[in-house]
Amino acid sequence: MEMQWPLILFTAFVAWSAGLFGTGSVLAAMGKAKKAQMPMLITSVVLLAIGGIAVFFHLEHWERIFNGFGHLSSGITQELIAIVVLVIVMVAFFVMLRKSADDGTVPAVLGIIGAIAAVALVCVAGASYLMPARPAWDSVTQIFSLLGNALVLGPLTAAFIVSLKDADDEAARATVAKFATVGAAVNVLTCAIFLAVMAGAGDTLTDVGYYFDPTHPTYGMQDAAVASPFVGESVASAGVAIIGSVAALVLAGLGLRAGAPLKAL
Repeated sequence: MEMQWPLILFTAFVAWSAGLFGTGSVLAAMGKAKKAQMPMLITSVVLLAIGGIAVFFHLEHWERIFNGFGHLSSGITQELIAIVVLVIVMVAFFVMLRKSADDGTVPAVLGIIGAIAAVALVCVAGASYLMPARPAWDSVTQIFSLLGNALVLGPLTAAFIVSLKDADDEAARATVAKFATVGAAVNVLTCAIFLAVMAGAGDTLTDVGYYFDPTHPTYGMQDAAVASPFVGESVASAGVAIIGSVAALVLAGLGLRAGAPLKAL
């Protein structure tokens, strides 16, 4: 199966957006990084918009997407609902930040709701790709992998924004640096688990007795080896995932050790 870059970009940017908004929400619930709240909100909205635009390049007839919205069991419908919920919470954040423009205070309960909405969106987006017909995809570890992406991309971006807007807030900088380090560590773990599951998914293909072309019963319709992330076009992507996740953990750890997210850079 060829790489579907529009879907890859959609998933990546959705996780990035949700991760950043979720991080900002947790900081808001803790009453920290008040100056950075609006920049984090705006950045997360832009990231979500980029992901939304990317997904349309996957559809030859994008207008037909509306035909699926009437079916609640449709993955794309569930993603839309989760995105709409997150956008509503984002609007509420914007309203509260505008009302408290002087101190950037957001009610703690709204911060908690924002974090929950962000996690829910990532889980729904990941679940929409779970397909029994594709063994390498049909694993809950894929959802965990996407959550790992959100936990590293969001906090690292938040650390960058906080270092610019709340440079004098040592507590906020230390907190977001810890978030980034823990998130990067979780991402390494979830990435490794998902790659291991995908590598072993090829065995599932050989267990399905009817998965053959009836006109060539002695030949499998699908080479089991292509299910592995270490074969064909997937090798480069797997390599980038491994190197990127480890590099993020190293940088986050150095930033935490230095006492500020950006000093290690």
